[in-house]
Amino acid sequence: MGIDQTPGSRIVSLTPSITELLFALGMDDRVVGVTDSCDYPAAVSKKPHVLCWFEPDLEKLMALKPDTVLGSETAHLHLITVLEKKGIQVLLINPQTVDQALQTMIDLSDRFGVSAEAEALVEGLQNRLNLLDEKVGSIAPEKRLTVSRVLEWDDDSFYVAGPLSFQYDVIARGGGINVTGALKTDYPRVPFAQLFDWNPEMIFICGYDTHLIPRLIQDQKWRRLNAVQSGRIYQFHCGLTCRTGPRIVDMAELLFQTLYG
Repeated sequence: MGIDQTPGSRIVSLTPSITELLFALGMDDRVVGVTDSCDYPAAVSKKPHVLCWFEPDLEKLMALKPDTVLGSETAHLHLITVLEKKGIQVLLINPQTVDQALQTMIDLSDRFGVSAEAEALVEGLQNRLNLLDEKVGSIAPEKRLTVSRVLEWDDDSFYVAGPLSFQYDVIARGGGINVTGALKTDYPRVPFAQLFDWNPEMIFICGYDTHLIPRLIQDQKWRRLNAVQSGRIYQFHCGLTCRTGPRIVDMAELLFQTLYG
């Protein structure tokens, strides 16, 4: 998508996942801009931001004089024509599995001349995944817990992680049995009744509201779910659940520990 092999020297990152990866690869000196959702590592806070990650302020972006913009296929396709007309390279990614996330790290590093750094990073992550796969493999399939990742909801419906989402694959790598396997899409919206039919043994959400889980536990509708009755409803940090950067392995490990630790 308009990318050549010339390493970018002035990069604007439009997703937290990519920002984390660039810093992990030691490329922070090339990052001239991020978004207001980019919060890891802490040094990111020193970088100028272009406001919202899915709808960046183009005036602020252009003022940073980037030669490369990195973003997401699901959010930033509309920016390609606009930015390329201004001579800015655009590279968009959309890894749908843990393995694809690791391959994306390699692919980006090749583009920017930091292959050695990426190889070391990915080797460490892959070694951890191999250990995790062994642990998961030691648990008989009939002993594994069913899981649903719930993203958003209202009184009558939910958004959940479906088979075409990386979060679905993270659940599988963590030893969970996804309840959404028949849906064949990424983040489908399903009625509350469907969640009752699935009745997963574990449910997790993300966010920072420490009062959310206690409220859900007291909600009459939620209390009918097995996961709530058994105390297996969890809230994790969005920086782990929602990103495909290097900490995607942390999330898979955390799920395994939560399910079987």
